[in-house]
Amino acid sequence: MSNLKIFIMERIDFIKEAVFLSGLSIEEVIQAFASDVSIEFLQELVQSQKEKLATYQQTTALSESERLVESPQVLDDKTEKQYELFTAESGKVQIGMFYYNEDKTFSRELIDGKQVSGVVGYVDESKKHGLIITLRQKKLYWSHCFLYVNMPNNLSGKENTRLILKAAKKQGKIADAAEYCANYAYDGIKAGEAFLPSKAEFVKIMDNLEDIKSSLEKIKDTQIKREYYWTSSEYNSHKAYPINCFDNSDLTRSLDGIDDKDIQRNYVRPMMSF
Repeated sequence: MSNLKIFIMERIDFIKEAVFLSGLSIEEVIQAFASDVSIEFLQELVQSQKEKLATYQQTTALSESERLVESPQVLDDKTEKQYELFTAESGKVQIGMFYYNEDKTFSRELIDGKQVSGVVGYVDESKKHGLIITLRQKKLYWSHCFLYVNMPNNLSGKENTRLILKAAKKQGKIADAAEYCANYAYDGIKAGEAFLPSKAEFVKIMDNLEDIKSSLEKIKDTQIKREYYWTSSEYNSHKAYPINCFDNSDLTRSLDGIDDKDIQRNYVRPMMSF
C-alpha cells in the first residue's frame, strides 16, 4: 500500500473519531481542515473529549455498583416484612395468621393485593393442620323445619355437615345453617369448601378467641360478635348446640347450652380445615 493511501486512511479514521468524540458534525470537522483551525487543535479537542468520556464512564459505573450493593438489602427487608408466605406443609402456621384460599397460603401480616379468605383459629400439635374462620356470618335457623339427622356426637364439622345435607335431601327438608356453610362462596372460597363447625371444634376456637379477634380487627366488619353461634352438633330431634361467644371463661355453660332448631337468633360462622 502506498504512503499516500496510508496517509488518507489515517486521516479518515481520525475524522471519524473526531466526529464521534468532539460533538462536531462531519461537515464541521472537514471544514476545520480547510480553515485556520489546525490539526493540532482538533487532536487536543479529541483528547479532551476522550478524557471526559472516560471520567463519565467511571463515575457511572461506580454509581451503578453502589446502587446494586445497597438495593438488595432494602428489597429483601421489604419482601420479608410484607410478603412472607407459608404453606400448611411448612409447619409454621400460627393462630391468628391470615389465610389466602387462592394459593392456600398464610401470612403474619395482611398483604396488599391478595384476597384474604379467613383467619387461623386453631392449629394442632403438628402445626400442619387446623381450622380457619371465614370472614362472614349470618343469623339463621339450625333447621326451621326441625330436620333430625341422629348423628354420632364425635364427628368433625365437615362430617356433620355432609350428613346433615344428606338427611335434608332424603327427607325433603331444609338445613338452614349447614346449607349456608356448604354454599359459602365469598372472599376466594368456593362452594363446598366450608362447613358448619362441630361443638368440639368451636371450643378449640374459643380457646384462642383473643388472638383471633386481634387479627379480625384488621379486616373491616369481620369480627366475631358477643352472641351465640350454631354448631353442627345435634342434641335431639328438636334441639342443637349453640356456643356462647360472650367470652371463653365458662365453656361448661357454653357446652351445656341447647336451643330449638327453629330459633333464628343464633349466628352461623362457616369454617374450613387445612
